[in-house]
Amino acid sequence: MLKKALSALLLCGALFSGQYAAHAGAHEFFNVKNPDSQLRHEADSDEIRAAAQESADTLREHHGWFSSRKPGRHAQ
Repeated sequence: MLKKALSALLLCGALFSGQYAAHAGAHEFFNVKNPDSQLRHEADSDEIRAAAQESADTLREHHGWFSSRKPGRHAQ
């Protein structure tokens, strides 16, 4: 009985601590000034992601070519 009561008390404390921290100002949120700045930010992120993907593909191709030239890698 005591174990169930303690468990319920801890569960309630865990559930409401996040709610309390959110209202107490412990959490910091990124405020978006307007939708245009958000869209520009996402577009920049997409460009960076595409450039990184292209670079990774090029590196993967180069590594595959380099690895295939090592002795003992060809099935003969």
